Amino acid sequence: MRVPREVCQVEETITTWLPDLRPAQRLGLAPWVYGAVLAGSACQAAVIAALLPLGATEHALRQRLREWLYAGADTAAPCTVELDVGRCFAPLLRWVLAWWKGDAVPLAIDATALGDKLVVLSVSVLYRGCAIPVAWHVLPGNRRGAWVPPILALLARLAPAVPPETTVLVQTDRGLWSRRLWDGIRAHGWHPLMRVQQTITFAPAGQRRGPVRSLVAGPGHGWVGAGVAFKDRAVRRAGTLLVVWDADQAEPWVLLTTLPPHAVGVLWYGLRTWVELGFRALKGMGWRWERTRRTDPDRAARHWLVLAVATLWVVAYGTRAEDAAWIGVAPATLRTAPIPPPPDHARTLSVFARGIAQLRWQLLRMRRLWTRLWLSPQAWPDPAPDFVVTRIPTPPEAAHA
Repeated sequence: MRVPREVCQVEETITTWLPDLRPAQRLGLAPWVYGAVLAGSACQAAVIAALLPLGATEHALRQRLREWLYAGADTAAPCTVELDVGRCFAPLLRWVLAWWKGDAVPLAIDATALGDKLVVLSVSVLYRGCAIPVAWHVLPGNRRGAWVPPILALLARLAPAVPPETTVLVQTDRGLWSRRLWDGIRAHGWHPLMRVQQTITFAPAGQRRGPVRSLVAGPGHGWVGAGVAFKDRAVRRAGTLLVVWDADQAEPWVLLTTLPPHAVGVLWYGLRTWVELGFRALKGMGWRWERTRRTDPDRAARHWLVLAVATLWVVAYGTRAEDAAWIGVAPATLRTAPIPPPPDHARTLSVFARGIAQLRWQLLRMRRLWTRLWLSPQAWPDPAPDFVVTRIPTPPEAAHA
């Protein structure tokens, strides 16, 4: 197969940021990523069709792509060497942070299902209306099993990649509330922002315990204060409670975090919706992962490495294209990260869509790929001026407790 210089550039980048991969594994990952971007789909058939003009036969391409996903014992020449996807998680996050132009990183933990075949527990970096997966665990679908232990293992894999001075905010929906997960996030020096049930009680610092719904007057109001959540002594957790009831919400968000009241934004949990948009990019609106026929969790986990690397690459391209459009210059002439658009910027085209269009255009015309890429996050959202927020200062004795 004739290898274009763009594939070599992809392989060089993978070599730089995923050094634990063996040379043969890097050589296998690069065509997968290149073909996925070229095809606009990570489905095996689409990638094969995109790579066929390079000169290989269809059978040879199919076998090469398949074998990259196989365990060592299942390849045509059985061996004991196989791709350990978990070893790529910390390097993948380091890659993101190397391009990151900010001091705080929002992560989201969530699950996505492939019908009744597979369930993927993922940790993603939230970014400009999208999400970049950096760690994942694939489980068989429709089977009972605990989710917290594998999630804790993913966080442990990622922790060495995060510098101590970086603020990490880990968001979860209320279906993932767990004392063990709360404690596990805190153990890495990170800040959980976890949604909890509205039925819990909360004792603000120096006050009596009561139901959280009583802390806000109704839609258009929010409450932020430190104290102790939960009535049962065995499950109590000290932290900052946020009750956020936006005007267009049927019910309020009830959130618990370790950030002090003055340091947390009432609308920061809204960033978590980006993980759903990230799943759309992995599925029907992007890489078409929902069309896969793979049911083996290990092979699906290896395929997700293709999706993750391709998403990171595309989103970085989309950032440069969006930044160029924002300041009114051509993307090719923009060499450094400008000030990003404001939080209320009306994004008519997603960063993912911009990136894949720009990158495919360059690949199809065999243009040299950009080497100056960055991820410049927008400021996190603030409430509207008419949103009433009651923010209770932390008493001095509680702050030093």
